[in-house]
Amino acid sequence: MSDFKNYLEKTKEIGHIVSITHSIIMVSGLPNLKPKEMIITEDEEKGMTYGLNENLAEVFMFDIEKLKIGKRVTRTNEIFKIPVTQDLLGRIVNPLCQPIDGLGPIRGEKIFLSVEKEAPPISQRAKIKNFLETGVTIVDLLIPIGYGQRELVIGDGKTGKATFLLQTILSQAKKGVICIYVSIGKEITHVKRVEEYLKEAGLFENTIILVATPNSPATIIYLAPYSGMTIAEYFMQKGKKVLIILDDLTTHAKIYREISLLLKRAPGRTVYPGDIFHIQAALMERAGNIINKEGEEISITALPVAETLENDISGYIQTNLMAMTDGHIFFDIEEFKKGKRPAINAFLSVSRVGNQTKELLDQELASLVRRKLAEYQKALEIARFGVELPEKTRKIIDFGEKLGILFNQDPKTVLSRGFQLFLLGLLLSGFWDGRSPKIMAVTIKEMLEHYKEGVFLKIETEIEKIKNTEDLISFSRNQLQNQ
Repeated sequence: MSDFKNYLEKTKEIGHIVSITHSIIMVSGLPNLKPKEMIITEDEEKGMTYGLNENLAEVFMFDIEKLKIGKRVTRTNEIFKIPVTQDLLGRIVNPLCQPIDGLGPIRGEKIFLSVEKEAPPISQRAKIKNFLETGVTIVDLLIPIGYGQRELVIGDGKTGKATFLLQTILSQAKKGVICIYVSIGKEITHVKRVEEYLKEAGLFENTIILVATPNSPATIIYLAPYSGMTIAEYFMQKGKKVLIILDDLTTHAKIYREISLLLKRAPGRTVYPGDIFHIQAALMERAGNIINKEGEEISITALPVAETLENDISGYIQTNLMAMTDGHIFFDIEEFKKGKRPAINAFLSVSRVGNQTKELLDQELASLVRRKLAEYQKALEIARFGVELPEKTRKIIDFGEKLGILFNQDPKTVLSRGFQLFLLGLLLSGFWDGRSPKIMAVTIKEMLEHYKEGVFLKIETEIEKIKNTEDLISFSRNQLQNQ
């Protein structure tokens, strides 16, 4: 990009900084300035025009070290853009796409893309019909996600949301999907854990981590999800499937509230600005299953995160995010305290479009398991009274406990659909009948060791051909007899 003098010669307009409030400045003297236009100071510091008043412009500054009142600024006549390139893969960058991993500059041919753009119209959208494997059994079976879906991940802090998101990245990166993890206001120690997890799995080269730390200017944190979505669109237009994780949008909303209060905007509900729903909904709308100019389907799957306090999912921002997504996965602190991993409450989670991506067999199994889980919850209520339970109720409780063991999953383990169905088929076939849940847990642990060695590849392939529950149970029983 050109420097301050070159832009000044082009636009013939010069202004001055009249006030500075944290990373937001007020500028006078640029009569033709446009919204979202990039401005540059005489010290080469860049910013984005956010609002225009009669005599002043509100500007978000992303370089703030040398800002002083009275400094000269000029227009660029260009919308604020970030440099995007294929070589972002395997790197950790800030929202300006500048490397922060100590590995030197990002090379490769760069193109500059606007961080804010209109979402594709409905005429360019296609039905979501391809299943996205997260590798987490309870999600893939009961709360399925499709490519191009926007599924909210919601729950209290430290309930396993990040672990689930990393398992999903692990499962998808293996399939060649471009994965972008956007850390919005998270501590650098959290980012390090994400980096170490992906490097240990050997899949870091297929991912991008975009970081805005709590110490970053509020404007940089605000920019983070937009930059992440812009990078996702770049790879999507190259024909790649993209998974983007926005962790988390409740922090983003708080930062936008802070910015709006600094700008003296009228506060709305819980002091959030009135347009908070619009700006986050516009961001979410950029994801989806899109038809490109060649008539091919390309997709961005978005997993935004929302944090709750004491399991309260009725908060303003939380309900906003529920309204603008295609469902939500609820991490329940009460389930977490019971030792469930992942601590997902299947009854309070929903996937509005994911079910249409599943085979008839998966839909049958999901319906059966939900019914069994509901019976298990009712049986537990009866058991609390301390009465002697009939044989039927004891069997329901035993099956429910074993389902819980089946859904418990190690943080570094992701399972294919075939192996998930095989384990469920074993449970339904009665393989663990008469055995304690502890023995079942030991057996599954041993089977997982063999699974990682590729022992079950043939079984997984055969299961892909099965079309109904009865055949799955019969197949699983026969496999045991052949062992």
